[in-house]
Amino acid sequence: MDFNSLGQGSAFYVLNKAGKPTLLVGTIKSRTQPQAKYQATAVPNAFNGANIQQVINITATIDGKDETFTEIPVNVEVAQSGDKIFTGSRDAMISVVDGLINQSKKILSDVEYHKTMIEEGDKILEVLNPKYAEEKKQAKTIADLEKGYSDISKRFAKVESDQAQILAMLKQMSQKPTKNSEKL
Repeated sequence: MDFNSLGQGSAFYVLNKAGKPTLLVGTIKSRTQPQAKYQATAVPNAFNGANIQQVINITATIDGKDETFTEIPVNVEVAQSGDKIFTGSRDAMISVVDGLINQSKKILSDVEYHKTMIEEGDKILEVLNPKYAEEKKQAKTIADLEKGYSDISKRFAKVESDQAQILAMLKQMSQKPTKNSEKL
């Protein structure tokens, strides 16, 4: 059932794909009469109105609030605006959701391939482009040097800490009288 066939009181299904997909069901409160999407003056030399797309605006009450959907083509069963897909047909919405589920399953099944492509693609680029290989090698060398410097800095800080503790202990020991110095 295309949008032109819908009238006041008809069911209206909205799938919001933003974030977690949610389905909202409402009813059509009002709709405009079909009108040309583009005014004749906006399309000079239009072929006497032939093939000019007709659109309508629908206001639907969804969850107690009115929401207006604009410039909906009259000759389609399902339309989309931003993250919202909408229709007046429950069966059409079932098909939309089935299609989205199948698309997501396909994407998930392709994840491993794409991970492998990234890993192997880098290796392939290194073979095809020596400059790319040299840049990768330099980046790895720099990263290794930075890690080595960080390790050396940590070790040096530990040595300084240990040295300070040893000096503090020596200072304490030098201030305490020994048994031999007490006899004198």
